[in-house]
Amino acid sequence: MKSKLLVFALMFLPLLAQAGDYEITVERKKDAPGAATGARRLVTSQNWTGDVKVRNHAFKASPDLEAKYIIFVKRQQIGQKEGQDTVEKVKGSSKVISIKPGAQISFSTSDVPLHKGHMAPGWVPAEGGKETSEDAVIGIWLRLYSGANQVAEYVNPSTVTTKFKWE
Repeated sequence: MKSKLLVFALMFLPLLAQAGDYEITVERKKDAPGAATGARRLVTSQNWTGDVKVRNHAFKASPDLEAKYIIFVKRQQIGQKEGQDTVEKVKGSSKVISIKPGAQISFSTSDVPLHKGHMAPGWVPAEGGKETSEDAVIGIWLRLYSGANQVAEYVNPSTVTTKFKWE
């Protein structure tokens, strides 16, 4: 029984070592808001971008890598009733060149427009909908690939993997 357990552990040892080779962090950045007005509503918008950093903790240079990510955005509309928000999946990818041992590289995700709005004075939404709306980034899921093999993963918050599927 012990020998079977040892063989099983040795089979997965390379996977465990490889999973710790890369450290991924994502910092949220927003640009300056811009405003747009209409007859019935006032809306401001700004772009959200993730500043991604990947550090190689291995003792050898990494192969060329590819980062694939999904940014989850809760979208609201003025006039919608509570619970009618939608979640948009913004997918993207970035090629990552080889990273030297102990080195770090950076790249940015694609811009995600976020809107915030409210009804203009004197206007009320029909059928009891909300008078305000605000889009929000509710999570990011990033996977790092070497060829077809996944070598690292970053999820924030951790509940993203239970609420959504990687598609």
